[in-house]
Amino acid sequence: MPEQAGGAAVIYPSDWRRSLLPLSDDTPIHAGIVNSPEATVADWDMHYGVEVGIVLSGRMRRFWRTWATELGAGEVWLCGIWERHGWEVVEGPCDHLVFVILPEVLMAPGLPAANRCDWLAPFRAPPDQRPQARASMRHEMLALSLQVIRKLESETHRRGVWIRLLTIQMLLLLQRGWEQPLEFPSPRADSFQALAGAVELVFATPRAVSTTEAAAACAMSKTAFSRRFRNLMGITFAKFALRRRLSQAAAQLLRTEHPLKAVAVEWGFTDDSHLHRAFLHHYGCSPGEYRRRRSSGSGPSVGAVRGGGQPRRSR
Repeated sequence: MPEQAGGAAVIYPSDWRRSLLPLSDDTPIHAGIVNSPEATVADWDMHYGVEVGIVLSGRMRRFWRTWATELGAGEVWLCGIWERHGWEVVEGPCDHLVFVILPEVLMAPGLPAANRCDWLAPFRAPPDQRPQARASMRHEMLALSLQVIRKLESETHRRGVWIRLLTIQMLLLLQRGWEQPLEFPSPRADSFQALAGAVELVFATPRAVSTTEAAAACAMSKTAFSRRFRNLMGITFAKFALRRRLSQAAAQLLRTEHPLKAVAVEWGFTDDSHLHRAFLHHYGCSPGEYRRRRSSGSGPSVGAVRGGGQPRRSR
């Protein structure tokens, strides 16, 4: 299965199977291959982990709230924390490699020189200002993808380390010549630890968590907390907390047959109409339609890679 990029061909295995590393605190980079044999209708998602994707074959269209673009082999997309994003295949077969990464990993990647870089900056930038794989680098991006695929399909206990290193290499390649927008200043190295209490509070409870509660958990004033949270995450705390509850409600709709009202109440929505409005806004469909579409398999086959929209937290 050759793909042309930058005047050279990269050969991928003909007998692909979906390979992935699960997303958890022990394996904080979730990587997998998604195979879409034919064109699909648009589908929407959002999750805590930031996302990097590379198109390997075919063409797809990616959607954000205020922007859309069409991508071919060797081109990439980025999605931020709890950012609503959608996609559809316009030319199949369309195979793509997807990474979902816990933000904490990029805030402290474990390499002395890398720790001084703002790795979340590309994900905080507006979608149309994020780094792109220019034509001159697409062959190199596809070659890196092949290395990732080989590591995913290996059984070595060092596989996770390789995936982390290759992920950093991809982000370095993407940021070659890219200028960070000035909207979000680079955070200090200890910024996430200062906000970790608020993040853990959101993941620890199904109820709505207020900004005032979150600020108190971090021993900050509400104003200082709100500013630091948005500068680091690229999203307000209120949206962060709401979208986490919404993603959990969405996952429960697929795992169980519980009525919408029960799911809504369990995840801090006032009633099923409140959940209905939030679903329409973020997923572009009603909760019932979401459940039917995903359960019937009529939507794109991405469940194993998306993991229900959020990592499993163990701390």
